[in-house]
Formats: sequence, C-alpha cells, structure tokens
Amino acid sequence: MESEEFAMTNQPDPREALDAIANARQAVPGEMKYPFSYDIAYGLCCGLLVAGQGMPTPWAALALVVSMVGLVGLIHWWKQKYGWWVSGYSPKRARWAAIGLVVVLIGLMGLSLWGKTAGIAWTPLATGAAGFVAAIVGGRIWMAVWKRELAETAG
Repeated sequence: MESEEFAMTNQPDPREALDAIANARQAVPGEMKYPFSYDIAYGLCCGLLVAGQGMPTPWAALALVVSMVGLVGLIHWWKQKYGWWVSGYSPKRARWAAIGLVVVLIGLMGLSLWGKTAGIAWTPLATGAAGFVAAIVGGRIWMAVWKRELAETAG
C-alpha cells in the first residue's frame, strides 16, 4: 500500500548530496577548542595509571581503579558536551599518535615497576609526572592529526 504521504518528493541531486556530506565532515571538529582542563584531567588519569605500577600493592590497585574510572568519566563528559566520541584507534593516521602514546605509557609503566622492584621510592613520582606530560602532548598531537586527516578526506 503506497500513499502520497510516504513518497519521496525531494530527491537531491547526487552531487549536492556529496557536497553536503563533505561540508558536514569538515565541520565535525570545526574550530573545536576543548578546555585545557580536559587535558589536565586526562594527563592526571594517565599519570596515575603509570605511577600506580610502582606503588605498594594496596595503593597500586586503588590507583588503577581511580585512573580507569577517571578515563571513563572523561569519555562520558566528552560525549555529553560534544555529542560524539571518536576512539583513538579509529582514524587511520591519527591511530599512530595513539599507538605512540601507548608505547610511551607502557614504557613508563615498566620503568615504574622496575623502580618498585629496585626499591627506588621516588620512581612512581617521576614516571607519573612523565606520563602526565606525555598524555597531554600525545592527546593534542592526536587531535591535530585527526582534524587534518578529517579535513583531507572531506576535500
């Protein structure tokens, strides 16, 4: 049963539709300037995750839980504020920035663990601080690469 109400009356020109899609893709990140406080919170979560590896057992578990809850909270906040979320590993070129950050953070975690076994009490502080900085720099690099990649694929 076909009715006039359900018939498509406004069929767009395919070229116009493609142009609209390209314009929408370019506008997704737009001039998005998210607050630096997001970077600080992300850096704190990653720094705590790194530092926790070198902490005594009860504190290490607490650091892991707090950092993971913090990261999930940041994702939730981002989705609420911007209405979307992109996994760090989805965009082809930007994924390498994410993988690079993971490699750095895992290396710092290993160093933090080594400091724990070597009895060097200040190692978690140093590796946590380095993880904090790496997360902020890595996050900003990822965003710049992703925005450039998105703009190139739209054009």
